[in-house]
Amino acid sequence: MPALAQTTPAAPPPADASSSPPTDTKAPQTQAPAGTSPDSAKEGDILVVGTRASLRSAIARKRNAGTVVDSIVADDIASFPDKNVGDSLARVTGVQLSRDFGEGVQVSIRGVEPDLNRVEVNGMSQVSALGTRGGDFRELATELVKSIDVYKGYTVDLTEGGIGGTVSIETRKPLELTKPLASIVLSGQHLDTTRDWRPRGTIVVGTPHLFTDKLGVLLNVTYDDVTTRQDYASNTNYKRLADFDHSDQKTVADPNYAAYNTYASCANVGSTPTASFATRRAACESQFFDWVATVPRYRNLVRRDKRLSGDFTVQYEVAHNFRWFGEAQINNRDQRLMDTNYSLDIGRYQRFQLDPSLGTSSTPQVKLGTSTVDADHVVTSYTTALNSVNIGTAAAPVYSGSSNILGVQRRDFQYNQKSKYLTTGFDWDLGRIKIKGMGSYAKADTKGETNLISLSTGIAGASVDTRNDLGIPVLAYPSSVDPADPSIYTDYNRTGNVGQAGPVLQYRPTLTSNTEKQLKLDVDWQVDFGPLKMIEYGGQFRWQDYISYAGGGSRLISAPGVTPLVYQTSANVSYTTNVVDAATVPQRVKGTTYYLTRAEYAGLIDALGTVSGGAPLFTGLKGASSDIPGRIAFANFDSGVLGKYYDLSGFDQDLVLNADGLPQIPAYQISEMVAAGYLKADFATHVFGMRLTGNAGVRYTFTRDSGIGTNISRITRFNSTGGTETVVLAAQQATLKNQYADILPAFNAALEFTPNLVLRANWAKNLARPKPTDLVPNINCLDDATIVAADDVCTAGNPDLKPYRADQWELNLAWYPNRDTLVSLGYYKKYESSFVVPNVTRSGVDLFHDGITYTVRQPINGFGALLDGVEASAQTVFSFLPKPFDGFGVSGNLTYARAIRTNLTNSATGAPLKEYPGLSTWTWNASVFYDKGFLNVRMNYNYRSDWLVTIADSNNGNLPIYRKAEGYLDGKITLRFPKWHFNVFAEMQNINKEYSKSYVKGIGTSEVYYPGQRVFVGVQAKF
Repeated sequence: MPALAQTTPAAPPPADASSSPPTDTKAPQTQAPAGTSPDSAKEGDILVVGTRASLRSAIARKRNAGTVVDSIVADDIASFPDKNVGDSLARVTGVQLSRDFGEGVQVSIRGVEPDLNRVEVNGMSQVSALGTRGGDFRELATELVKSIDVYKGYTVDLTEGGIGGTVSIETRKPLELTKPLASIVLSGQHLDTTRDWRPRGTIVVGTPHLFTDKLGVLLNVTYDDVTTRQDYASNTNYKRLADFDHSDQKTVADPNYAAYNTYASCANVGSTPTASFATRRAACESQFFDWVATVPRYRNLVRRDKRLSGDFTVQYEVAHNFRWFGEAQINNRDQRLMDTNYSLDIGRYQRFQLDPSLGTSSTPQVKLGTSTVDADHVVTSYTTALNSVNIGTAAAPVYSGSSNILGVQRRDFQYNQKSKYLTTGFDWDLGRIKIKGMGSYAKADTKGETNLISLSTGIAGASVDTRNDLGIPVLAYPSSVDPADPSIYTDYNRTGNVGQAGPVLQYRPTLTSNTEKQLKLDVDWQVDFGPLKMIEYGGQFRWQDYISYAGGGSRLISAPGVTPLVYQTSANVSYTTNVVDAATVPQRVKGTTYYLTRAEYAGLIDALGTVSGGAPLFTGLKGASSDIPGRIAFANFDSGVLGKYYDLSGFDQDLVLNADGLPQIPAYQISEMVAAGYLKADFATHVFGMRLTGNAGVRYTFTRDSGIGTNISRITRFNSTGGTETVVLAAQQATLKNQYADILPAFNAALEFTPNLVLRANWAKNLARPKPTDLVPNINCLDDATIVAADDVCTAGNPDLKPYRADQWELNLAWYPNRDTLVSLGYYKKYESSFVVPNVTRSGVDLFHDGITYTVRQPINGFGALLDGVEASAQTVFSFLPKPFDGFGVSGNLTYARAIRTNLTNSATGAPLKEYPGLSTWTWNASVFYDKGFLNVRMNYNYRSDWLVTIADSNNGNLPIYRKAEGYLDGKITLRFPKWHFNVFAEMQNINKEYSKSYVKGIGTSEVYYPGQRVFVGVQAKF
């Protein structure tokens, strides 16, 4: 998207829009030139049409800006095939979009991850329904939006919190209209993987003259019924599990065992006063272990998402210079996500075909010829064990090897997300003094409920092969096993199926809330004293609460040392099932274990068993092997059927907040108070005949955090028989506090070399606050009393985290040869003096500030990251061409970004990380449009190169996870019939059928999925 910039709230829409200029005159603005399209919106319409008129207006906005801002105005959104704000933001220079199910969810700005960018809706923080700082753009339909501004530079009157940038979203105001209006948009949407059609509709009604010329009302409602689907092929949980290749080359060398250069030589390590022979031999042999994905799997995720968004605004002109407004925006999302997870469990070395052990405490090597391993010591194919192995005892068998190696889980997620934004405020124009006041309340909640039913069975000699272009697992079985047949889970006579397990049932509730209350006052004083043109000052108070409940049950309510331990009752429910080879079961349930006969289990599977629907798995995924199963059998969670055998009465939210007469300890709770004030001066003068404008100021902000979590203390000790046991000593609520203050200066200047050539400069300090989940004081400590003089080992949050702090510099040169053309080139640099690194293990940490040290894995501050980049953008309309070709236009932008220094480390290998999370080296957009007469057509391609997603993924041995480059082609065509007051349109998302792939460098593919291709057709009527 070309840069459409300004520093103040959105500029007036194009002159052919139905809105009169807003009363905000905080900074000089250039009135947008009138559009030339004969089918531009007539006076009174609110949904602006005419791509050329909108882009022309955008150029004027950028030219009159006081810092670096890219913007999208109403008609730009209407011209793109975008159904939420995130998809629109992907067109902005330097913005990198994260997609989920093919939809825009969050954005990185100049490589800075979503939680470190600020998103505002009409001046309020966008509150995440999941309790994080980064919101979900899917809750905001683009039909609600008047303008979106992406502030990359910083001025002190902006609310702090966006190190990468601030996204400011504004909805429409009724007194901007010139006459009453009504607009209806109806469309149907189709996804190629689900093969169904779903409705979408928008209604806009409003008037600036309700009963009186001074009272305006505006109502905007959007309903969207979305079905999305993604099919995943994954290599999950990479671990160094065993020695597959029998090579003397070490996969990851341990300096403590440098003298042992073969697998067999590890038999000579001996013991030390602090480590047994078994411990040392295991550590020595692990140097030769090869990387293998211990859970190869396929996932079929189908989501039904019903969304209702409404915005109602009342605006009243109390006097000619005083306007009051009240606004309520409500967004409801009713989601049901069906997750079918089909996998092999090879998390133990016994799952493979093994050589005889080399001796006491030695891990057997995998038999040569049953696997292949590449030069990086990554297992690329293998055949699993041929027989069942009992790794327990004869009296209490635990079956591994081929037993229960294949599993399928069906999770039904029900998420009800609700958010609301309530705002009231005023604009008071006293001539040279203008005052704006605002009070707001925002709240977002998510109520989640998850039911799970899991099946497993034994298979001898299954094979997995990742030697294909995508690197995804291709699972193959003996001919007797059909992945699409539910009866394979009740075949007790199949080779390798010993100890057939019954179903596992689970219920997992969640309750998450995010609330913000805000008071804000801004004053502009026009002084016109020499070069000093205006003084601006103001203040702000914000109170924000993040709270999340899971199942609870973490509070220890029995006395310390008393056994058995008694915990507060949890809302989580888990049942296992034993299948009994008998005509009847002597006891149906014992504790949380249920018993079924083989006949009962077969009947249950017959009633619940089904197969995946829609298009076959991985339809549309380019390069997917035809040997991957097209259908997967699974069991539906049908409470009516399951309730005949299992007690499902606790599958509800009754115990989420309170149990046993006590409140549950939240998974996390952070309360945050922020007070801020600023002083800013705007100036304008001439230097050597060239006009110089700008602003300078300072912002002071104070933050106080308090958090609630759980403090769990455990000990591993020798028991009376000489073995070891781990017991909980205490589990209680923990509360910690933190506060800090910052002074944030900022300077912006614009120098006009000529009326058409403008150089801008920006320097500022900014901050972003840590994620609530990093701050929360959840502490879990284990004292290993079997090892002499060892620190307790803890995992914890870190309430002592400093905020992300950054200095940023920017230069931008823009050329405006005519009203339709813009060429812009910019350079920026960002120095992050402090940031947060997750999952770092350190020893000697004074965790409780009491002088006692621990070994702790927690998020900590890193220091000294340095990022920079170059941004270029251009747009023009070919008005010089003969008719009808003068309706063509193009726009495009390109960003090159790099991490000069990260000071990050690969937690799994200890090697330095050169990449910065969320940062793609290259990002670019290209658009071609035609807008003339009855026809409006636009095509857009959005691309970003590979990027680092996660620094340390706990599901993959703390390895960093990357994502491959992605490019999405979208398009829309609109036929306009203004004489009859309606348009018809057709649009398509992901025309090129792009897919996503995450991977581990030097190891292989982590996950590949295809989000689908979506088509919309519809009609718009305007009155």
